[in-house]
Amino acid sequence: MQLSERQWKTLVKDIQQQRCILLLGNRAAISTNTAGQPERLTAMLARHLGQQMEEEEVAYEHDQSNNLAYMAQRFLSAPKTRRIDLEDEVTDFYTAASRQVPDFYQKLAALPFCMTVNLSPDDYLLRAWRAAGKAGAQTAYYNFRKEQNTDIEQPSPAKPLVYNLLGALKDPESLVLTQEDRVDFIKNVVKGNPGIPNAVMSHFDERKTYIFLGLNLENWDYRLLFDTLQLSRENLSFLPQPSTQALSPEARSFFEDRYRLLFTESDIQAFVENLATRYAEYSAEAGQSPTTLKKVVILFNRNESDSRMVQLLGDHLSSWVKRGALEIWHMDMPFAGDTDLETMRKIAEADAVLPVLSADFWADEKIGGVWLPEVLRQQKQRGLRIISLLHRACDVEGSELASFPILPLGGKPVRNWTDEDDALKNILDQLKKLLYD
Repeated sequence: MQLSERQWKTLVKDIQQQRCILLLGNRAAISTNTAGQPERLTAMLARHLGQQMEEEEVAYEHDQSNNLAYMAQRFLSAPKTRRIDLEDEVTDFYTAASRQVPDFYQKLAALPFCMTVNLSPDDYLLRAWRAAGKAGAQTAYYNFRKEQNTDIEQPSPAKPLVYNLLGALKDPESLVLTQEDRVDFIKNVVKGNPGIPNAVMSHFDERKTYIFLGLNLENWDYRLLFDTLQLSRENLSFLPQPSTQALSPEARSFFEDRYRLLFTESDIQAFVENLATRYAEYSAEAGQSPTTLKKVVILFNRNESDSRMVQLLGDHLSSWVKRGALEIWHMDMPFAGDTDLETMRKIAEADAVLPVLSADFWADEKIGGVWLPEVLRQQKQRGLRIISLLHRACDVEGSELASFPILPLGGKPVRNWTDEDDALKNILDQLKKLLYD
């Protein structure tokens, strides 16, 4: 089936309201194989282990050469082969094969997911989040062998969490690799010994919507795992799946009847692209503020008029800050320390700098002698965005900021507008385009 317009809008609304949890299976963890084609990392790794076994004349069923659990189990049957040897092969392979983050992860990273459960040990989504400016993105993992102390902050769009349920490469002992591992994993996770942290489990309830990307539901493990994650028929759940990966009638019937899972005929990349497009369209219709975290420094002279302008601007941007789309720094913000040094540090981390222009701005020795030269240097060095806000009439033509965008559009200073809120709305509409497009 294809999703209706109403279902797309419902899904976008749930993402906007942080009611949607993303689950990534191993079909979403892809890389480019030797033929230059995208392929599952697990299948590539399974064949890599097969090559090692062939060199050591270890027998295996060749029709299972893409089945990682089987191939990992057979690998351990080689003489003098330890579990740690398998772990080394796996970590070395993932390090080499997963250097390039697939494009569709960048689109996922732009959406305000707070919680993601990953059923692959890759770190694609974490890297995509950080590349998108979400420096607070977190990762944690389950170790089916033992309890561990996990320090997880409350996830948010600015600090999303990806929880690697089948272990993490940084702790190879935690990885679920072999057939025996899969049995022990599902037994232990169902018994809650060790249990999934409450900081993760507390996000699963009947009001949540789930998107399943790249899960092979023919695996019996998932029937038990879904119950452990407290999924029910009350949840709204979507699973895009191309016709080439169609489920058996028995498996499809089970998941449709027990969990009301909605299957949509689409591959992962096409679904994510469609979701990103719909999200942008519906958000624009609803007047939603952006969601990808951007760090901004506001530079201004601390006089009464310009300080008031900055305060009003902050009020208009507050919904972006609350949504996790924006982090603001300026000199009037409370800070225990050297404000000058902190401003320089914030400029070094910023995605954009917003100079508030007035005659006082140009006369400020600190701005003209220290901060503005540093901003211009970083603009040349790393593409730091400079978006000036013309508050009071002043000479801008011929200045070092004349070649960069100046808001509001039309060149009319904010203070000359009949309604300052209209001027600031003009600025916000353009900032959406300049910062997030």
